Parts: sequence; C-alpha cells; structure tokens
Amino acid sequence: MSAENRFRYNDKSERYHTMNRFIYFAILAAWLGYIAYLWLRFGIGKMIFPMALINTLVILICIAVNTVIFLKDKATPNLKMAISIEYGVMFLVLALQTDAQFINILLLGVLAAQIPYYDSQNYRITFFSYLILYIIGVIAQFAKGMLSINVDTVCTIYVMLGVLYVLGRVGGVAKMFSDHALGTVLEQSEKQKQIMDGIISISQTVNEESNKSTEMVDELVESTKMVTHSMQEISSTTGVTAENISEQSIMTQNIQESIDETLERSRKMVNIAEDSNKSIQENMNVMEELKGQSEQIAGTNKQVTESMNRLQDKTKEVEEIADMILDISSQTDLLSLNASIESARAGEAGRGFAVVADQIRQLAEQTKNSTESITKIILELNENANQVVHSIDISLEAATSQNKMIHTAADSFEKLDKNMVNLIEDIQEIDQRINNLADANNRIVENISHLSATTEEITATAEQASNLSEQNLQFARQAKEAITSIQETAEGMKQYL
Repeated sequence: MSAENRFRYNDKSERYHTMNRFIYFAILAAWLGYIAYLWLRFGIGKMIFPMALINTLVILICIAVNTVIFLKDKATPNLKMAISIEYGVMFLVLALQTDAQFINILLLGVLAAQIPYYDSQNYRITFFSYLILYIIGVIAQFAKGMLSINVDTVCTIYVMLGVLYVLGRVGGVAKMFSDHALGTVLEQSEKQKQIMDGIISISQTVNEESNKSTEMVDELVESTKMVTHSMQEISSTTGVTAENISEQSIMTQNIQESIDETLERSRKMVNIAEDSNKSIQENMNVMEELKGQSEQIAGTNKQVTESMNRLQDKTKEVEEIADMILDISSQTDLLSLNASIESARAGEAGRGFAVVADQIRQLAEQTKNSTESITKIILELNENANQVVHSIDISLEAATSQNKMIHTAADSFEKLDKNMVNLIEDIQEIDQRINNLADANNRIVENISHLSATTEEITATAEQASNLSEQNLQFARQAKEAITSIQETAEGMKQYL
C-alpha cells in the first residue's frame, strides 16, 4: 500500500464513498432477488398479477432513486437514509403479503451494513424503526394466520429480536470504540504535535547555539594557532639566546683567566718597582760613591729601562684586555636589550626573564664603567712609564758625565724616587682595580649561569605551552566536529516534521 493510501479512511468522505458503493450494489442485488421472488410466487399462483407488478414497479423506482443519488454524489450520506427508508417500507409491504423469512434476514443485513458509517444518531433511529417494523410485521402475520404459535415460530422471533438487539448494541459499541480510538489518536497526534513543536524549537535553538559555538570554536582554533606560533617563536628565540649566553659565559671565563694572569703580572711589577725604589734609595745614600759605581748605576738603569719596557708591554696587554671587556660589555648590553624585547613579546610568562635581562644590563654598565676607569689608569700608567724612561735616559747621560753633572744626577734620582713612589701607588691601585674587576666578572659569571638556567626553564615552559596549545587545538577541532554532528542531527530531524 502506498504512503498516500495508508490512512485515506481517516477522511469521512472516503468512508462514505466506499460504504455507499458497497451498500448500493448490495441493495441492488437484494431488489433483484425481491423481483425474482415476486414473479416466482406469481408463477406458482400464490400472488396475483397486479400485486406482483405494483411491487416490481415500486422496487424499480427505488433502484432508480438509489442510482440517481449514488451517481450524483458517491460520498453522500443521503444514500443510506434512502435505502433504509425504502427497505423498511418494502419489508412492511411484503411482511403483510407473505410469510417469507428471507426478508427478515435481509432486514438484519441492511441494518448491519450501516454500522461502518459510524453515525450513531441515524443508526439508532434506523435500529428502533426496523425493530418496530418487525414487530408490526410479526403481529400482522399472526393476525392473517400466516404464522402459527409453535416452538419454531417462537424461537425464530426470539432469535430475530436477539440479533436486532445485538446489531443495535454492536453499532453503538463500534461507534464508541471508533470515537475512543479516534479520540486517542487525535490526542496522541496533538501530543506528538506539541512534542514535535518542542523538538523543532529545541532543534532551532541547538542549531543557533551550534552556529555560535562553531564561530567561537573557529576563533579558539585561530587563537590557539597564533599562541602556538608565538610559543614556537619564543622557544626558538630563547634557544638562540641560550646559545648566545653560553657563548658569552665561555668568553667571560676566558676574561677571568686573563684577569688572573694580569693580576699576577701586576703583583710582579709591584715587586720590581719596590726593588727599584730601594735601589734608588741606596744610590741616593751613596751619592758620594757615584763615581766609583757609575758602571753599576748604568747597569741598574738598563735593568730599570727593560723593566719599564716590560711595564709598557704589560700595560698594553691590560689595555687590550680592557678593550675586550668593553666589547663584551657592549655585547652583553645588546643581548640584555634583545632579551627585554623577547620577554615583552612573551607577555606575563617573560616577566621574570625581563628582570634578569635588566640585571644583566646593569652589570654590563658597571663593567663598562670599570673598564673605562681601567683604561684611564692605563693611560696614566703609560704616561708615567714614559716619564720614567725619559728620566732613565737622563740618568744614563748623567752617568757618562757624572763628574760634571753630579748635582744634576742627584736631582734626577730624587725625581726618579718620587716617580717610583707614584708608580708603585699606581700599580697598587691597578692591582686593586683588577681585583674589583675580577670580583665583578665572577658575579657576571654567576648571573650568566643563573640566566642560562632561567632561559632553559623558559624554553621548557615555552615547549610545554606549545604542546598544550597543540592539545587545545586538537580539542577545539574535536569540539567543532561534535557541534557539526549536532547540527547535522538537528537538520536530519526536520524530515520528520
């Protein structure tokens, strides 16, 4: 059965159309049977011709009326009413003329044929009308002597009345069952309609919220991608910074070794300067013996000259080391600036890194200032060394002409004594500055080690954050797929509306 014909009889007009077609052909067959019965009785001499003819004409008129009504409107309720009236009249007429029992059975058939119409009011009217007609017919047949009181007659009448009662009740019960069934169906249909309306509303809400959730998930996916990209950049940049810090740590350790070596040589120069000072003091005390010891003075002056040359060489080495420290300080300052920029890009996660970068910058500035002071001292030391060399040259010239310039030699020795005192003080000051520089460099090494550890922690944190961002991206994609599935389910529900 096709879908369009499954519940076609829920329509009242469809039910009337089907029942009218059935009852029309059924009553047509009954009328033809009646006509045959009338002319058979006429043939055996039990009915006169006029009566048979009149009954036949009446039946033909009933057939014509039924045909017109049926052809005009096959779903009209008037057909069953006309048939009920026609057969009731013909039943009474034949009951008054004959004792035929088949007309009683046909009376029951016409009444039963009206049950599917589900018209309780008209059915009850037809039922009581047929009951009265049957009783009248039975009384008339008893009055005319067509029936005699015996067991068969009484049982037949009892059964007919019982069947009429059953058909009456069956019609009412069928109508009641039909009404209840239809009412239940309508009630369930209304409930289903309300449920479907609720489902539609929920589906629309789910669809709208799913669209919003999809948009939010799309934004979350884009944000997560941006965070992941930023974390990867931070991790890469932090890795490069860690390599630079490691390289700077190695350079700082080399500087520390150079500082230690310079410190040791500075101490040696102090010892040499002190020895020279003692020698000059002794030479001043034995000024009277200068003539006899001129050669010894010349040799001593030569040693002093060589020491001064070595001092100039060492000061040049210190100057080169100071330049190297200054260059490293500049690189450290640049690295701290880059670290500050990268920490600013990292946001809250880079705040601790920014503090460390600022401390490194301050240490670089302190190193730069100390290096500039060392450079200044070295320049002064070079100047003093030049003066000493010049004084020694004068002393050498005085030694060759000591007889003529003994007083000039004495003055030169006094001046040399003062210069040596100053030289010792300057070298001691350089020694102190180098010690301070060593301490500062040690602090730089410690801070760089701490910075390296911090950088490694930041790198690990950045990698962890990147992994979490990747997980969030996967979760966001899964959420988007789930929302898409909900939307597809909501769309699929529309086919049931």
